[in-house]
Amino acid sequence: MLKKIIILLAFAALLSACSQKEAEVEKPNNLCKRIVSTAPSITETLFALGLGGNVVGVTENCLYPDETKNIAKVGKHLDVGSEAVLALEPDMVFVLSINAPLEQKLKTLGVNSVTLKQSTLDDFFNSVTQIGEACGVQKEAAGLNKRIADRLSEFSKKSGTEKKKRAMVVIGRDYYDFRIKDVYIAGNDGFLSEILKRTGFDNVYGGSIAYPKIQVEGIIALNPDVIIDIILVPMQPYQLENAKKLWSRLPVNAAKNNEIYIKTEEFWTIPGPRIIKIAEEMKNL
Repeated sequence: MLKKIIILLAFAALLSACSQKEAEVEKPNNLCKRIVSTAPSITETLFALGLGGNVVGVTENCLYPDETKNIAKVGKHLDVGSEAVLALEPDMVFVLSINAPLEQKLKTLGVNSVTLKQSTLDDFFNSVTQIGEACGVQKEAAGLNKRIADRLSEFSKKSGTEKKKRAMVVIGRDYYDFRIKDVYIAGNDGFLSEILKRTGFDNVYGGSIAYPKIQVEGIIALNPDVIIDIILVPMQPYQLENAKKLWSRLPVNAAKNNEIYIKTEEFWTIPGPRIIKIAEEMKNL
């Protein structure tokens, strides 16, 4: 009899612990039962916070995670149709600050929306906090921010005091020309430049423009030690190889030391939770 009582008490304690654990799990509030995301970085953040099941609309550019394939599309990034958004009857719409026209139109239509800025690392962390507060998942938001911040801190510590290489991150250019021209690179006030610094590099560009456009003469003058060319346009393997050969012909340190890297994964241009993957790949260079 005593044995049965002990087992029952243990079972009751287990149920109590499970109930307590379930009570501690945050659930989205009524304002976020039906969410529309208008940017890939926002979509990825929502899924990372456990809100993916509440997302009813995304853009055509939202490709990650795989679940986005089955979610209704409201247009392209920075070209979202307000009518498509309204048709989904959302409780909440998250908009990037650079999409001011959409933000204003939603307000005019009386749609509940939150504007987010995600151009820098601090912006990203703040946006996670904003989403957490808007949807009542503050603990999840704080946890996500901490995990990412801790990981980035690890990269910074491992960088040490060795001489830093000067890196140039190419985010756009005329990819189908047989020459290097019209090159846009990561400036000094964006998340890519910040990740460079966190992983032990110096940004080869020291000016104040966010995404400066330079020509081949300027690249030669900057003389980067490392070139990271992000290519997201459709290309065959031989075309990617030719792109690398174009860079290797320049009289710069990156070409001399074979430090030219072609990156084709879309997360390289998305200031979302996968910035950790960018940092990991930069560190592995």
